[in-house]
Amino acid sequence: FAMRDLNFFSFEPQALQGDIAATEDLQLFAVNTQSGFNPSVPMQLNLNVEVAKNHLIKQQAQFSSDYALPETLFDIAEVEVMEEPLPAWVRVWKMRWHTITILVLSLIAVTAIFAFQHKLSANQALFRKVRWGFMFFTLFFIGWYAQGQLSIVNIYPILQSFINGFDLQVYLMDPVLFILWLYVFISLFIVGRGIFCGWLCPFGALQEMVGWVAKRFRIRQYKISFSLHRRLWWIKYAVLIGLAATSYYSLSAAEVLSEVEPFKTAITLHFVRYWPFVLYTLVLLGLGLFINKFYCRYVCPLGAGLAVLGYFHKFEWLTRRKECGKPCTMCYHKCDIKAITPEGKVDYNECVQCLECIVYYNNDDLCPPLKKAKKTQRAKPDIADSLATEVK
Repeated sequence: FAMRDLNFFSFEPQALQGDIAATEDLQLFAVNTQSGFNPSVPMQLNLNVEVAKNHLIKQQAQFSSDYALPETLFDIAEVEVMEEPLPAWVRVWKMRWHTITILVLSLIAVTAIFAFQHKLSANQALFRKVRWGFMFFTLFFIGWYAQGQLSIVNIYPILQSFINGFDLQVYLMDPVLFILWLYVFISLFIVGRGIFCGWLCPFGALQEMVGWVAKRFRIRQYKISFSLHRRLWWIKYAVLIGLAATSYYSLSAAEVLSEVEPFKTAITLHFVRYWPFVLYTLVLLGLGLFINKFYCRYVCPLGAGLAVLGYFHKFEWLTRRKECGKPCTMCYHKCDIKAITPEGKVDYNECVQCLECIVYYNNDDLCPPLKKAKKTQRAKPDIADSLATEVK
């Protein structure tokens, strides 16, 4: 540390103990107690001298001397070295290890479901139980208990990091959101946005349940034509662009506008909120009674953002047959969110990968091409038997 003229301490000879020769070269300086200076350890004294030859040229010299005060001046006590305190995010992860463990196991489970989707979907009853069991787990545990609802608000710090720099600890402070975002980000480039939107989004699971209620009570569904559907889905991309642009202008304004997402009301605050927010959320869920997953399909900016990144996914593993789309259009009509085109192709930007089409694909009692092949196989033995009878 530097000692300057500001550190000068007025010299009063009578305040000093012992015989000290009077000299003008003796000066006292005060050392700031917060400087970290330890007088009991060896030190190096440096004197910097600057001489100006003129107003343009200066010469500098440095004189150094090693020095140590006598040990007799100090009574050094052994002090137990305290461990450095753990970072705040590490303490949070330790406190929430139970939740983290269950979450990681659930992500392993959903990965296994997708990896073995054909074997699982071959048993329609088992698949439906697994699917609905995971929907309830996502809503009650990931959403309402662990507070793991991803939101467009989580993306704002990333956008801001392009200007202010990236701070990983901001995300590490919430282990549930960090783990989910890491898993979702990786899965985007493998299979697209469907794993999150169809399996890990608590509000999406809630909408799935609303859709089930509509079917259970035979509420008439409003059929949207495919051409209108393709025009409506651009709404969520417009909302995404508007929020992203606003976040650069004013982060607080973007957070207010992010209330277009009902996640905070329905999931974070369990519907305990000022009534306009609750009413807005209930309206969106109510629309879901007549138009399956209305919010997901046409409004959700988070889904739009994930679809943009998921556009570059590597695998298209929702298997199709050559008959899909022409002549067979069953999956096109059965897909509640119209993620399958009339030509039989899967639109991965819209698909939530509920795997219902794979259930039809692997069931020879539901899939028309398989039913036809099954009938053909049954007819062959009958023809063979009749020919054998004629020969006799």
